Amino acid sequence: MAEKNGNRLHIFKIEKLKSFFLSKDILSFLLFLVMSGSFWFVNSLGKDRETTISIPIRYVGIPQNIAITNSPPTKISLSVKDQGLHLLSYSHTQLTPLAIDLSRVFYQKGEILITSDQLNGRIKRYMKLQPTTSILEVQPDSILVQYEKLSMKTLPIVFVSKIELAHQYILSDKILLEPSTVTVFGPKRALDKLKSIRTELKELKNLSDTSILICRLKPERSVRYSTKEIKVSIFVELFTEKKIQIPITEINCPNHLSIRTFPAVVNATYSVGLSHFNSYKINDIQVLLDYNDIKNNKTSKIKLKVINNTTHISSLRISPQEVEFILEEK
Repeated sequence: MAEKNGNRLHIFKIEKLKSFFLSKDILSFLLFLVMSGSFWFVNSLGKDRETTISIPIRYVGIPQNIAITNSPPTKISLSVKDQGLHLLSYSHTQLTPLAIDLSRVFYQKGEILITSDQLNGRIKRYMKLQPTTSILEVQPDSILVQYEKLSMKTLPIVFVSKIELAHQYILSDKILLEPSTVTVFGPKRALDKLKSIRTELKELKNLSDTSILICRLKPERSVRYSTKEIKVSIFVELFTEKKIQIPITEINCPNHLSIRTFPAVVNATYSVGLSHFNSYKINDIQVLLDYNDIKNNKTSKIKLKVINNTTHISSLRISPQEVEFILEEK
């Protein structure tokens, strides 16, 4: 019973509140309150007021061989005065950064001064201010940019990688870097220490097809690059084994002597990509006997030197690796 009486009392209070707020007197009061607030707001928009606008700054057109040495401002505070309606339109505008182009002002002085008149002119063009809008104050009223010119040097790029090829696959050509060099800008003392620029490490496993990668250059302290990344092409194909006979070539032998070897040719076995199987040239592999190695040799056997002059031949081995020889007068 007590619970029912409590519910009835609660409902009764709600009904009383509804009747109070929906009464004609209260509705009239709220209507006049809204209307007076609207009149006050509209009236305030027609009066002159002041506000502060924050404008972000972006510096553009800085050559790569120029380094800014101070910290120029990244925003400008603009105090303006106008009718409230105009100020309201400014506050609702999404401001993109004011671009200050420095591309044509780097001389030998080491600093650039953007005066208050120059800055005000840029701001007016950027903001597209109404004719009635007055600029009261600009902070800062001028901008000083201090800089130094950097030395430059062109260096080769070294591709740093760990490549694991799939079974029966081989690199069919040398790895191609585009570009293969980079222009480096920085203090002369820093550039003098650099001989090449390395890429960030790339790890490739079970590679079975030609791959084209975008590799970033590894940053070096105090320097900047003309490009931050390069294209790397890695050419991969199936390989097979090939066997050929190669004659032994003598080098550094005096004109009055000749060297005879036993045997005169060696058997060479190597791995080669299918596309290069029939493209062997006579100087791709050289098997050499150097007279300088045998002139003081007290034995009749000498180990041969093998030179691989190509990138598409790998796992090269010869048989025999040592040969007997004799020296003969011509």
